Amino acid sequence: MGAEGSLNGNASRGHSNGHSNSHSKESDDARHLIEVRQTPFKGLGVFAKAPIPRATRILSEPLILALNGGENPAEILSTVNKLSKEDKARYLELHPFAPSIRKDVVKKYMGKRWGDLTNWERDAIGVYDANSFEVGVYFLPSRINHSCIPNVHYEFNPAIERGTFHAVKDIAEGEELYISYINGGSRLRNWRQPKLDMWGFVCQCAACGNDAEGKKREERRKEMFELDQKLAKQSVYGTEMTAAQALKTATRLAGLQMTEGVLNRELRTSYHDAARYCLELGNVKLALLWIEKELAHEKICVGEDHPIFHAVSARRDLLKDVVAGSASLDQSLLECFH
Repeated sequence: MGAEGSLNGNASRGHSNGHSNSHSKESDDARHLIEVRQTPFKGLGVFAKAPIPRATRILSEPLILALNGGENPAEILSTVNKLSKEDKARYLELHPFAPSIRKDVVKKYMGKRWGDLTNWERDAIGVYDANSFEVGVYFLPSRINHSCIPNVHYEFNPAIERGTFHAVKDIAEGEELYISYINGGSRLRNWRQPKLDMWGFVCQCAACGNDAEGKKREERRKEMFELDQKLAKQSVYGTEMTAAQALKTATRLAGLQMTEGVLNRELRTSYHDAARYCLELGNVKLALLWIEKELAHEKICVGEDHPIFHAVSARRDLLKDVVAGSASLDQSLLECFH
């Protein structure tokens, strides 16, 4: 994996020429708008060859190696060995990086020291560690670098059995594409960086800088984290604040996320929370406005063919029925928003 301004230029993930997997259908996405090339920091990255509008499905990619979890290194090696000759060769072209914790895991599962493994075994395990997206390893997407202010959102779509990568903002020609390797848009830098150490780089995006902008962003994320924690406690215990206060908190968090550029599905969660607390206050019409925002954002992040979009759409339709008077607001409907 790579990063915006990564100190380890060779830590970027993926294939050297950016050609699509032979199992992909170019008509499914907009890969013709991107290219893989050198970043200013010597690693490879993915760049826009032309303007990419927000909500564009840039990539719809099948897994080159399907493996959920990957804790057991022997399982990784077995799965890699089952790949076709072509896919195995492409898999091993990806950048390997194994974090220090992997060495202990190898000892636990294989009864060997890391140094006793063959070069091939270390590379195969390291490629998985550096390039896995939880469900497995993709090919071209493994060249997309990290930023704590991503302009692309990744989500696995079980309906089409592919990973999708959507632009969450307009991307200009020549601009690099970034995803976030971690779920932590509302977290502070001292939480984010240890997570990113697993990929062997120090993030130098605008949110991680020590300049005036970086400090301003850190203060903003500090408030975002505090608001996020309040909402999390309210969701679990229901005693942190009143529904009116929770609505105000969710609204404030959504505004900060938009200002900070955290436009992935974390923003959708704030919209969802706002709709929930509107319902608790009995304001169905305002709840409907918030869930419309949630649905529009899911369309941007995951697309209309994702089960998540269908689920939110169904909740939206229920609220429409309540507003129209053809259904009542009862406890079962409220539970749909918990």
